[in-house]
Amino acid sequence: MYSASKCNIGSAKKLVREKTTLSNNSDSERKDPLHVYCRIRPVREGSEPTNCIKLLSSDTLTLTGNCSKILRKEIQYKFKHIFTAFSTQAEIFSHIAYPLLEDLLNGKNGLLFTYGVTGSGKTHTLTGEQNDPGIMPRCIDAIFNSIGDYQAPKCVIKSDRMNGFEIQTEDDAFQDRLNAVRHNQKQKTPRKGSDKVSYVNDGIKIQNVNENNIYAVFVSYVEIYNNSVFDLLDESSGRTLQNKILREDCYKNMYVNGVVEVEVKSAQEAFEAFNAGQNRKRVAATSLNSDSSRSHSIFNIRVVQLEQTAINSNGQPMIPTENHIKIGQLSLVDLAGSERTSRTNNTGMRLKEASSINNSLMSLRTCLEILRENQINKANRLVPYRDSRLTFLFKHYFEGDGTVKMIVCINPSIEDFEENMQVLKFAEMSQDVKITKAEIKFTPIKKTISRNKENRTPAKAKATPSFTLLPELRVVKLNIENLEECNTAIDKIVKVIKLRQQKSKPLEKENDLRQAEVRKRLVDFNQDYILSKAEMKSLKTVINKEKQKSRNLQLKMSDLETMNQDMRCKNEELEGIILALKNTINEKNLKINQNILEKEKTKQKIALANEKMTQELDLKLRRQREHLNAALKAKDQKLRIVKEIIDSEMPPVVLSSEASEPELNAKSQEAQMCQTPNGTSGVQNHRRNATPATRTRRSRSAGEVWLEHNVVKPCPLGTVMQPSMKKRKSVSKLDKASDITNPKQNRYCLVAQEPDTDGEMETRLYKGDIVPTCGGGAQVIFNDVEKLRQESPTKD
Repeated sequence: MYSASKCNIGSAKKLVREKTTLSNNSDSERKDPLHVYCRIRPVREGSEPTNCIKLLSSDTLTLTGNCSKILRKEIQYKFKHIFTAFSTQAEIFSHIAYPLLEDLLNGKNGLLFTYGVTGSGKTHTLTGEQNDPGIMPRCIDAIFNSIGDYQAPKCVIKSDRMNGFEIQTEDDAFQDRLNAVRHNQKQKTPRKGSDKVSYVNDGIKIQNVNENNIYAVFVSYVEIYNNSVFDLLDESSGRTLQNKILREDCYKNMYVNGVVEVEVKSAQEAFEAFNAGQNRKRVAATSLNSDSSRSHSIFNIRVVQLEQTAINSNGQPMIPTENHIKIGQLSLVDLAGSERTSRTNNTGMRLKEASSINNSLMSLRTCLEILRENQINKANRLVPYRDSRLTFLFKHYFEGDGTVKMIVCINPSIEDFEENMQVLKFAEMSQDVKITKAEIKFTPIKKTISRNKENRTPAKAKATPSFTLLPELRVVKLNIENLEECNTAIDKIVKVIKLRQQKSKPLEKENDLRQAEVRKRLVDFNQDYILSKAEMKSLKTVINKEKQKSRNLQLKMSDLETMNQDMRCKNEELEGIILALKNTINEKNLKINQNILEKEKTKQKIALANEKMTQELDLKLRRQREHLNAALKAKDQKLRIVKEIIDSEMPPVVLSSEASEPELNAKSQEAQMCQTPNGTSGVQNHRRNATPATRTRRSRSAGEVWLEHNVVKPCPLGTVMQPSMKKRKSVSKLDKASDITNPKQNRYCLVAQEPDTDGEMETRLYKGDIVPTCGGGAQVIFNDVEKLRQESPTKD
């Protein structure tokens, strides 16, 4: 049995995989740029139709948007090809993945990975749906559509789980198949997640398939989670996945040590293996994507080819004694989406996962940038592949061990403007990286060996004659009856034995030298083993320390998360209090504003009332002046008439003090009318005809009519002096305006009773005149206060 990755001690030769060699020619013809494609996701249903992507041609687009402060003008980005929202999965497969499948069946390697923000359609591009499969199902269907009739028997080619393969005899392959059947029979429950999943097969075949070779297809599925590598098809560890180590084989190719590579003989078996790994893949719901990948997943398809030179009697291909082996690998990588914490609001484990994803993507970007600078400036800077498991695993691809292609997925929503700008910048930079073309070199295989100790020749192989350096001992029959012949035969045997002894001495010396060399090798191997064991022990100690640190950090992280949760709850409570206080302040401000408005309105009303009262007072004063002027004129007229009467010796005319101005005017006019031109005849006639009038005086109290207003019912004090109002009208409330405007009333008295400062009861009478106003109403002018009280003469 031969391995393609490790050296076996002994004389048997290895079955070696083809080695990719780099040419010394540095011309640009020997290098291919990294092919970058772009796929635009359709706008989500129910969202705004506005987007930030403007397509100019099949390979050029611009990023536009008014919401950015950084981008002030439109910038164009060019790609190998741009797939719009109307492009189908079949178009993407035929344009990107089909050339990689042609290289795969020719023994070349290929790497295809999707890049973009969360929710941009990366997983859909690679996987798709059952009715509309993506790149991965179409690749598997195309491979088995092409090599379905040229497959090697199962278990003839076996993975050594160290990036190599072993060629087994038919007996060993049969034994492995038998063990697999027994293992499946012992397993009562089927493999977790191995439900049958079928995709639509469009029947695409790969042209120029070498029909003289036999093929075997192997698949593996790993993920990089928090910068650790896990095998999604490894069921030996149970539910908890074990961290795997990355190693480098003798050809400087990176691989996952101990990874499970499943040999599949149909597309359905490959889909079942993929579905089993998919159920173990770490996904979680975020605010941007309900089914967001929390790790980078790598699905590897390896096709092993052997030259077929013979067919056994059963029509099955047999392993030839001399052959070539070619191994082609296609890695389909679904990178986790870059995330911004400000948009996803991740906390706890989701925040740690997002940080690890962003760090690995940043390492990928840094490696490509340094490769680009080295190629442009012809520098020799060290590319930091070891900073991340993602870049370390694909180091050999970027150094010329296959074709690298990238699909940039973009969500055209205006909300993803900033993220799209960073993705497009990375894609533009990646196109300047050039990868050296690989050449194929084959290694011939001369022998195979079997695991069966009893059978050292390969099954169904041609028999080869035995070969030795010593003389051959022939079988001799001794005839006892003929002693001479017996002696002759014995002599010949003795001569042959002596000759063999002579010739065996150098062989023994050579054997001793070889034994010494083997012992030396064993000693060297033992020393290496001891050193490796000590190194492993020290590494285990370091790992245990790191695990302890990790546990401590996890405990601290949990404590900090608890504190953060408490602080968040307190913050929410304080925000609620602040909001309530703000509402209270707003209400008070509203009331203050309302009070200010009411005060302003009151001030305006008071100003209007004052202005109106001022006008009324001015009008009243003007009328009073006119009344007084008219009274003065009337008095002057009276005095003039009296003087004239006295001068003319006429009997006196009785003038009442209550006479009104119209009467005086009328009398003065009559007196003037009685005058003659000489001024004496009219007065004399009046004197003759007039009768003497008696002069009377009207009492003031006789004309006073009081309006007595009793606010409260006063208590009798028993004093001698009591209010005396002969004509009065008593009321307790002024309900009507007519109570004051009654023309018969001319005096007003307000009766109030209250205790003084010494506690003695006192009755007060507030007196005033009722004066009519110009508007037909009346007003009270207070002019006197009368106090009635009763005191004890012995209180002091």
